[in-house]
Amino acid sequence: MLVRVAPLLAILGILVVPLCFGCGALGLEETDVPHTENYSISQDTAVTVLNGDLNGDIRVEAWGKDYVELTWTRSTTWGKAELEKADVEVTQAAGTLEIEGNLLSRDAKVSVDYDIKLPRNVLLAEVNTSDGNITIVGTSGDTIVTAGSGNISVQNAAGHLDITADRGKIRLEGTTGGAELATADDVIEVVSADGDITATNSNGGITISDCKGNMTLETSHGGIHVDSLQGSVLVAKTKNAPIRIEGATSVGVAQTSDDDITVEISSVGVSGTSIKVDKGSIALYLSSGVNANMELKTLSGEVAVNSSAGTLDIQGEFADQYFKGTVGAGGSTIYAETSKGRIDVYGF
Repeated sequence: MLVRVAPLLAILGILVVPLCFGCGALGLEETDVPHTENYSISQDTAVTVLNGDLNGDIRVEAWGKDYVELTWTRSTTWGKAELEKADVEVTQAAGTLEIEGNLLSRDAKVSVDYDIKLPRNVLLAEVNTSDGNITIVGTSGDTIVTAGSGNISVQNAAGHLDITADRGKIRLEGTTGGAELATADDVIEVVSADGDITATNSNGGITISDCKGNMTLETSHGGIHVDSLQGSVLVAKTKNAPIRIEGATSVGVAQTSDDDITVEISSVGVSGTSIKVDKGSIALYLSSGVNANMELKTLSGEVAVNSSAGTLDIQGEFADQYFKGTVGAGGSTIYAETSKGRIDVYGF
């Protein structure tokens, strides 16, 4: 019996080797020679980069020369023949330059990467890609940026940004002009930006650091952290995650569930401050210059004015789970509520 099995195994081995070899070859990346083209362009021309039907990374950067340099490269893991199934078309008209990637076959398995350099006096109007990362550096103009699955990074750009990533990280640094940001399953980071920000996330955190402007921040499951903001946090809402706001001028609404909120308040806006937690504690830090009415209550926990709040002039009705009164000369209302947790008041 053993004598018969051995030849059979040998035959199977011969058959398996080519199959495995073919599988390995399928994963080798093929890349064609980069295509570089230059375009003369007038001041304030609007440039669009449309790669929505294709996968690939896009980098757009401002430089000191007076023409556009476009470099695009195709790649695939399905054999060289796939490279010819995508092309890039450039359309130039008065005041516009459109760069568009096109699939030449419906079942093509090829991606296109771009490296684009723009004169500083032109406007970047739109950039999109289906699946890939987008990097923008030093450009000008109000810009729409869209990525299916990929990270989006914008540095030192001037103009309003409308950025959407279906799944991927969004990061702004040194931008001016404000932004509307939306993503899922990753984080939003904004650093040293100037302008109002609206950030919406699903299953990811939001971080704002060293910025100027008013912030509207909402995520379904992720922490929110604001640090050193010259402006107001109009809204900070999440679920099952902490909120920490430090160094903001004022706070409008902060709300979470099943976690804690820490808020520093230097002033109170006309609409007041509202802080709510379903299950979690609230730490409220008040500047010595704050003048506000204040109401604090917890259904299961304790309301406590800590010794560090000695610099604050707090007057009113104290109870273990409730306080109503004034800070300083009074004014707009600071309201804080939790169903299960502590509320602590500190001075700074």
